[in-house]
Amino acid sequence: MDLNPLLTIDNSLNDDTPLYRTVDFFSATSMITENTFMFTRSDQFSDPNEGIDRLLRQLEVATPGSGCGMGWSDNDSAKKSHQAVKRSHFISCWSKNPESVAMWSLYSPDFCSVRLETTVGQLRQAVLELLNRYSVMNVSESDQGSCPIVSVSGLIAPVHYEDLEMIRSRVSRRFRAHQRILKRYERKGITKPTLNKVDKRYYEREEAREMASLRSTCRLKDTSFEHEKEVRVIVRLGETKLVDALLEDKELANPSHKYHKQLFGKNLDLLEYISRNELPLREFVQTDSMIINSVAIDPRSPPHKDKFMREWFQERSIPQVKSKCFGYVTDNFTVFPDR
Repeated sequence: MDLNPLLTIDNSLNDDTPLYRTVDFFSATSMITENTFMFTRSDQFSDPNEGIDRLLRQLEVATPGSGCGMGWSDNDSAKKSHQAVKRSHFISCWSKNPESVAMWSLYSPDFCSVRLETTVGQLRQAVLELLNRYSVMNVSESDQGSCPIVSVSGLIAPVHYEDLEMIRSRVSRRFRAHQRILKRYERKGITKPTLNKVDKRYYEREEAREMASLRSTCRLKDTSFEHEKEVRVIVRLGETKLVDALLEDKELANPSHKYHKQLFGKNLDLLEYISRNELPLREFVQTDSMIINSVAIDPRSPPHKDKFMREWFQERSIPQVKSKCFGYVTDNFTVFPDR
């Protein structure tokens, strides 16, 4: 399949990597019968820290006195900026772990959910559909005076699990260290050296100190979520009133353009986060074929409900597997000691 240049798949994954997601029975049936795939806007997730990696990254690279603001300067403006980041990302959450009591307990409170199995390669199709829905190729001269929304990037990658409070503390200490350096120069009545005057090794050391987990957005979660072993399917959208710039990006989208590889994705990445436009809470895309390889019914499901669900999947030739969670080992003994 031809890959959209905006889509990146993490090197730790390949097309055959199996992924799992636990959903309620009705969501599973809708996905199967209608060949639909759902992305949820990240501000709809219960974790308030979704997308906080973006703000932590901005704080990490911010240099006091540089004159290069990040668009926020106090708690209120930080929260406003954070909300814009979350509104700009649509996500589907999957897991590398097929067997997890914690996941059944969290996502099957009525004991009637099912675990879906797919692969990274199959999920790619859904990402491409959403990227194409908001493609810059849809922008035209008639959009002048408006604020179009376009796809910025797509990503399939594992989540980073870190102690968020520790990261906040570390980034804050680094920022305060820069503040002390700036004040030292001010007391001496001299200007802090510019980029051209500072030893190159200083910037190399600064870059080495930067945290790898802050170099992407909506991919960082606190260690308290580590049981999920999550892999995310992420699409970022952006907006701008500079329609002429989008028309230039439209030209760069052509693979034959001499600057296609160098500039296309980078230019789009500079687009603003969504703050002016209203977007749906969820995006549903059509998939050309079934992307579910098997299902497993919650082992705790009451017999009459288990029977109904099994028959429903059987009628549609959906392969079923049995979850090993909540099983009683003694029930499976096949050999016994003498009395």
